[in-house]
Amino acid sequence: MPARYRRRSPRNPSRAIPGQALVLFLFAVLLLRTGWAARIETSVRESGRRFEAAVTKLAAASEPLPCLIDPDAEPSQSVFESILPAPPESSSVSLPPSETRAVTIDGTSGDYDGSGAVYIKNQTDYTVDVSALLKAKDPVRLSGDQVQVLVMHTHGTESYTPTARYNYTPSDTDRTTDCDYNVVRVGREITRILNEKGIKTIHSETLNDSPAYSGSYNRALEDISAHIKENPSIKLVIDVHRDAMVTQSGVKYKTVADVGGRETAQLMLVCGTDGGGLVHDGWQDNLSFQLKLQQALNTAHPGLMRPLNLRAARFNQHVTPGSMLVEVGTTGNTLEEALSSARLFAEGLADLLLERT
Repeated sequence: MPARYRRRSPRNPSRAIPGQALVLFLFAVLLLRTGWAARIETSVRESGRRFEAAVTKLAAASEPLPCLIDPDAEPSQSVFESILPAPPESSSVSLPPSETRAVTIDGTSGDYDGSGAVYIKNQTDYTVDVSALLKAKDPVRLSGDQVQVLVMHTHGTESYTPTARYNYTPSDTDRTTDCDYNVVRVGREITRILNEKGIKTIHSETLNDSPAYSGSYNRALEDISAHIKENPSIKLVIDVHRDAMVTQSGVKYKTVADVGGRETAQLMLVCGTDGGGLVHDGWQDNLSFQLKLQQALNTAHPGLMRPLNLRAARFNQHVTPGSMLVEVGTTGNTLEEALSSARLFAEGLADLLLERT
């Protein structure tokens, strides 16, 4: 029979196993019998747990990028102007000694809607008629002699550039849990003045961003809801923050206004909407009220207010009509400058609210 038609002899099964596979098989048997397999598995699991813990710790310490969705809550509140194409501050980045520069953002230049004392930085898909909203009637009214206003903080550990008078040891980059030096101190000033003006106001000093930043807005909503349950007469919730404007090289920008020859931190209202998909039917009423407040404050103190920032996220402003988020200065401002503008804000807000009683 020709060789090409000759039948092959059956293969020996043991010879069908490649040599390398046989070696690996014998090595695995050895590991199992000696107990080393269990030790290796335990070591791998322990390394995995350590890695997961490190990632969790880093995530908790780092501030999210602006406009990115926090899976536990809503976008970060930080608003970076177009003049600062830089990443946000982060405790994981070692910055050189900071340099601070002053800037005034009044809306007269840039991509803003509005004119005169009222400007909007619209970061939504909605078209806004500023004139119509200023003329529209909104539902924000005070009534009775019970608690009317709640001042609180989603990110209470946010702090300012230290000075000789207000010097502190940061617990993180531009943050401290010491409420004598962070935005809680600013909230105390706003609360004090509103009460002095006859508007019964309470202040929550809960640090909803400590010990973890992620999920701050969820915890803030629980904080707000608890206070409203205890004081159902609350008509207005004010969430007090400070903004962050830092370049990659470590330069801080502070927003300032000249009020009576005195350098004062600028203020910015952040108005939420339902643009992010969360229910918020009353956002246009909120916007109408906030535009009127911006107009009143900028008329009394030209340049005090930065353009209102209209955002897709709702920032828990669906809870009560007129609820607002106010940024008091930036990381570059001092606490003295922030307290100065907080007083002007509280006085202007009180005057506007009392006109409506």
